[in-house]
Amino acid sequence: MSANREEQIWYSLGCTIQQRELRVRDDVRKYGLGAFVPLRYTVKTVRGQKQRALVPALSGLIFAKGTLEEVKDYLLEAHYPVYIRRSTFSNKEDYLTVPTKEMEDFIAVTESHEEHVTYFRPEEISLQAGDRIRIKGGLYDGREGVIMRIKGKRNRQLVVQIPGFIAAAVEISPDMLELPKARSEERRARSEDTSLREKPSKNIEKDKKLLMETAERLLFEIPDKYQQENEYYLLLSELRRARERLKTFKGFTPASEAELALPMYLAAVKLEEGVTEAEERLRKAVEKLKDSSKLKAKCKEYLERLTEKTHTDVTD
Repeated sequence: MSANREEQIWYSLGCTIQQRELRVRDDVRKYGLGAFVPLRYTVKTVRGQKQRALVPALSGLIFAKGTLEEVKDYLLEAHYPVYIRRSTFSNKEDYLTVPTKEMEDFIAVTESHEEHVTYFRPEEISLQAGDRIRIKGGLYDGREGVIMRIKGKRNRQLVVQIPGFIAAAVEISPDMLELPKARSEERRARSEDTSLREKPSKNIEKDKKLLMETAERLLFEIPDKYQQENEYYLLLSELRRARERLKTFKGFTPASEAELALPMYLAAVKLEEGVTEAEERLRKAVEKLKDSSKLKAKCKEYLERLTEKTHTDVTD
């Protein structure tokens, strides 16, 4: 990635001596440039006693902020064998740099080391560019990241990244999240988009339950006056993704087919996409259930309730 030689920007530094990240950072700061090393807490045993200590989140990550000339001048006076990392994807003299906004967001979210932050290498986590969220209020006010569910974490995490280097996840209260205005408008405009690239579900029962609960919540539990809130659009996105993961599956028995067809129908009604096909599928599944089946009664109840609602919406 090339940069203007007169522009102050974040450059990635390397050191030929291992485990010198913090010393190089301090050396850069003493020289007069900005410097940053992602840190995390760990527990070390010192003289038989356990102590908390701040250590580099990943080895070898050092960043310095300045013009290219300033950083090069520092290299000449550095107290350690330091160099500017080059791009491996270019034959030109392109150095690895980080956009200022993304670095600032990353630093703001991770510099409060008392917070529980989990770090990932780029290959360990996949961020989707269309799902950026802005934080409102609190320690991270105005910062942007991506909301994701992380394996092993109970709640959603705000994920920020230094592109190509490292990503960090921290739990954020839902009431502190908002879609950036331009992204919010884009998200609403994409509400009819069916071109999601979701892989087939690896856990059908889990996704089926998620789809059912999310659809019921969106259809029946959220009042109209709250349907412009950011949480509503996050749930809508989650509904769409869960449905996409299940769209290729069919039940092997009448009961398993009905259990799958019902949440798919509820999702179709909420998303206003493929309602006729989803309703037909559910009705066919219901016909094969025994009259004494509680599932059959439940499906019929939803069909009557939502068919009436759909017809009312059309006439209005």
